[in-house]
Amino acid sequence: MPAVQTAYQGQHAAAFAGLVADSGSTVVISRVVESPNGMQFGAVALQGVADNGILDVGDVNAGAFRGITVVDPLVRPVNNDAYGLGDTAAVLVKGVVWVTVAAAVTAGQPVYYSSTGALTNVAASDTAIPNAIFDSSAAAGGLAKVRLN
Repeated sequence: MPAVQTAYQGQHAAAFAGLVADSGSTVVISRVVESPNGMQFGAVALQGVADNGILDVGDVNAGAFRGITVVDPLVRPVNNDAYGLGDTAAVLVKGVVWVTVAAAVTAGQPVYYSSTGALTNVAASDTAIPNAIFDSSAAAGGLAKVRLN
């Protein structure tokens, strides 16, 4: 019988996109994913067409900023660590969450999202997330904590 797994990491990753960073003063709401291609964990969630719906940034029907999607360990494995169309997503509206950043960021800087949903500290042609700051520093493509107040 061939080996099932032959390589092991010495320890688990410290964080990943969509992981709630701490439990202090955290508010997470449930919303139904309306985006046909689903939504990744740690993604910007915008108001959907339905009152309880959310859409990805690229959708033409997307409305105002609602929060950032967080990991749900009960998501069906066929979705490859993402919410599928029609899934009930956990959306962080207050608290701290890990995200992947598009540019190098420094703790204390404001948070913006681009037309593709990339999270950054760059204001040019991007949309500010109200009352949000980076709570840690990271290099471009790395993981940083975002605090939503």
